[in-house]
Amino acid sequence: MMTLTISLLFSSTLLLSAQEPDTSWVSEELGLSVTMRDGKQLSGDLYLPAKKGRYPCVLIQTPYNKKRLRKAFQGKLENAKGTSTVGRGAISDILVLKDREHYAYLVMDWRGFFASKKAARGVRRVGAVRGKDGYDTVEWIAKQPWSNGKVGTWGGSALGKIQFQTAIEQPPHLVCAVPMIASMGITYDQYFEGGVPLDAHLKILDFLGFGLRQRVLANPEPDSLIWRLAKKASYKPQKVQVPCLMITGWWDNYPDAVIATFEDLVAKGGEDCRKHSRLLIGPWDHVGIGLRKQGVLDFPKAEHVSGLAAKAFLDLHLRGIGKEVPERVRYFDSGSREWKSCESWSAEPRRDRFYVLFSRGLIWEVIDVFQDQGTRSYRYDPKKPLPTLGGRNLPPLPHGPRMQNALLERKDVLVWKTDVLAKPVDLDGRATLEFSFECNRVDVDFVALLCDVDEKGRYVLLAEIAQRASLTGPRRKLLDPKKPHSMEITFPSHAHRFAKGHRIALLLSSGNSPRYQPNPHDGKALWKAKGSLDVSVKILAGQDRAGTKLAAILNPTLPCSLRLPKRQER
Repeated sequence: MMTLTISLLFSSTLLLSAQEPDTSWVSEELGLSVTMRDGKQLSGDLYLPAKKGRYPCVLIQTPYNKKRLRKAFQGKLENAKGTSTVGRGAISDILVLKDREHYAYLVMDWRGFFASKKAARGVRRVGAVRGKDGYDTVEWIAKQPWSNGKVGTWGGSALGKIQFQTAIEQPPHLVCAVPMIASMGITYDQYFEGGVPLDAHLKILDFLGFGLRQRVLANPEPDSLIWRLAKKASYKPQKVQVPCLMITGWWDNYPDAVIATFEDLVAKGGEDCRKHSRLLIGPWDHVGIGLRKQGVLDFPKAEHVSGLAAKAFLDLHLRGIGKEVPERVRYFDSGSREWKSCESWSAEPRRDRFYVLFSRGLIWEVIDVFQDQGTRSYRYDPKKPLPTLGGRNLPPLPHGPRMQNALLERKDVLVWKTDVLAKPVDLDGRATLEFSFECNRVDVDFVALLCDVDEKGRYVLLAEIAQRASLTGPRRKLLDPKKPHSMEITFPSHAHRFAKGHRIALLLSSGNSPRYQPNPHDGKALWKAKGSLDVSVKILAGQDRAGTKLAAILNPTLPCSLRLPKRQER
């Protein structure tokens, strides 16, 4: 009897224990503190699965306030429709890759920003410790009772750059990284395009709290010691050991910098990094990753692809499920609206299709000719610059593939276009514009816009590029107004099929504001309205680099030409 009583009491105790909730497991902890090696504390939001257990964790480190991601992780945006509600493409991607059943997520404010602002007090070089903060956070995660010891990182733009800083420190429990719309390191070209200050970009970065504009503009020369030291200290692909899924878009701020970083990772990184890293390039701009609507264009087959790719990559490396994508590089053709793949974007063999800007006499059949509209010169007033109408910009500037038709009536814009295409023309790589010119000042900028003109006559921007004539080399060299000069401008990478019935168009001028800071044309490196000069520019048809007139038939690589590379199918 006594034995039966004890047994019943024991059973009842077990039943009561099973019915009592486990108060030790909290699936959401907002504003927790994580202590760094110097004793400073960073603030984070932790999201765990509802069921108690040990899980892989995705770490997101942001300078843009972790609170902005709360609704996405709390399921309050699940039914949101349209980009106006979802916001940035990166937030839209969270709705696709988020898996609260199988993953833990830790969203951290950077040291010096928002809830982690106090952690920057007394720290001499805050930026230099961000990678170490990433290391400490990864290793803190690995020690938590809810962690299975595997950590991956995810995020775009600044959230992508800090992933590289973290990976360079080689935390033992970091397994993989998904840096989107971000290249590694600090370089001159991130702030000066062809030597031209990216004025709007710098102002937006200051607005976001980075405080870079004054220091950047104080060093306008590409060979300045500060730029060499900055790259040496921050660009270390050989230090990255883990696989990376890098994601960018053709209208992203720096698609070629992302491509270059990826190619250095697979050439110089650790064994796992070299073997398992992948690159995804979509028809997206910087704030529209994964969204189908881009400017005036619509890409249904690109919707959510970035988020789905990130989810599959994290599942493979953190959970061991799924199969590895065989293609090392996957990219989207913005003209045919199709996904394609290759082993290496830069190393793939290509052949050029030449378009001569000015025709003189007979033309080889292998050379196509732009319609010669007779306009070969213009006068440009930097106080009345061309407006920025789209391209590789950050909001609030118009960004992505936008119409450029408003520029066609300006007298300070040269326009060339092909006849209506009888068959499609492919661009797979970096288009190159080459020409000779004269101008009446010691310096001038050239801004070139490559457009696809559809059947309705819409000039849709594919790529834009700027080049300051005095900075075609590592050191500034002013022009001699009495002599002709040559110019070669290489556009950012792009994959685009110009459809049958469309036209290829090229627009050329000497400014684009507020994207680029105007050139004062007086030899000064930076803009000041007072004392600035207008400039008269003449494009020289049929002249070689020595200034000798040639017929186009004599030289298919004539400086007055546009070259469109096409990837050769193997």
